Amino acid sequence: MDLITVTRKEGLAFDVRVRGHRLTCDMSEKDGGRDEGPSPAEMLAGSLGACVAMMVQRYCDNHGYTDGDVCASLTLELADNPKRIGGIVIDLELPNDFPEDRKSAVKRLAELCPIHETLKHLPKVDLEIT
Repeated sequence: MDLITVTRKEGLAFDVRVRGHRLTCDMSEKDGGRDEGPSPAEMLAGSLGACVAMMVQRYCDNHGYTDGDVCASLTLELADNPKRIGGIVIDLELPNDFPEDRKSAVKRLAELCPIHETLKHLPKVDLEIT
């Protein structure tokens, strides 16, 4: 995997860089940021939505369901004690020609995306301070 670096821009805004790409992550104004980009929680939910949508879009493309694109809309609920994302709801829109009898199969496929699996089976995180 490629190295991901996170460096401060200003205030609470940080640049997230990977493979020559740069994203800005910030907090909303009401949370003390300048709203220059999504919050870390929103980026996590966005990663899940993108992962699910990519996997399902590839399935649709490979099976000829081409009357429209896959689209994921997500809402997240924050929880306290500890402060975290308490829940994520994904509303997945499928191409118009997607057959009703294949929806349960594509749901199982979507739940196998690496981000979904990571949230089900938490990774070990080692924090080193230098």
